[in-house]
Amino acid sequence: MPADELIRRGRDGTTVDLVFEPGGGSWPAAALLVLRTLGVLLAMGVAFLPAGLLLVEVAVIVGATFVGTVTVGAVLWASAVLVLWPFAAVAELESVRRVQFAPAQAPTELRFVRGARADAWAPISDLRHIQLDETVEEPYEGDPAPAVHTVDITVVTLTGADGRSHRAPKGTDVDALRRSLEDLFGPAGGLVRHRTERRVRRKPRTPSGGWAYGGSGSANSGGSFSGGG
Repeated sequence: MPADELIRRGRDGTTVDLVFEPGGGSWPAAALLVLRTLGVLLAMGVAFLPAGLLLVEVAVIVGATFVGTVTVGAVLWASAVLVLWPFAAVAELESVRRVQFAPAQAPTELRFVRGARADAWAPISDLRHIQLDETVEEPYEGDPAPAVHTVDITVVTLTGADGRSHRAPKGTDVDALRRSLEDLFGPAGGLVRHRTERRVRRKPRTPSGGWAYGGSGSANSGGSFSGGG
């Protein structure tokens, strides 16, 4: 995944955005997030439908009426959706979608853009560093599956405005992303840290019931960093 999929110029050209998810920052976008959250909860309910049908079958076997069991199950399912939906919607509305840096050249300010709103601008001095955690899961000996790379991005500030890591899209070129961020910050490029952890994928359980491992088990690069800060 090219770095410019994650680092983009803002719509007005005055900012550079580190994009975790598209959209956010306005109430029209917030309305779509709320509807999407409801859709996710409904989809989860459909996913549990086979288990619900099994419970209905068991209830009928032990003497309950089919109509009564289905009615109670439907009421419980609808109640669960209504109770969980507000919490899930608030979480989506408050989740950070992207981080904006301004001006686009040599930024002096940053702010977090959430699902429903954008935070106030803060001085770039509030940024402690941007952590890029790369994990490489290598195949065990004889494993035909390729290695799996994941990259987590954490924007660490003095105020802890976000504080959680965001998973980069599959295939992200972490080295290109690091260089792009370093170029963005110029002389303060040491704000970007890159750590790599390597481990060997666990081998499946053997027919005898024991565990077997490929290679030496795991290897850690020791947390190599680029830059300081």
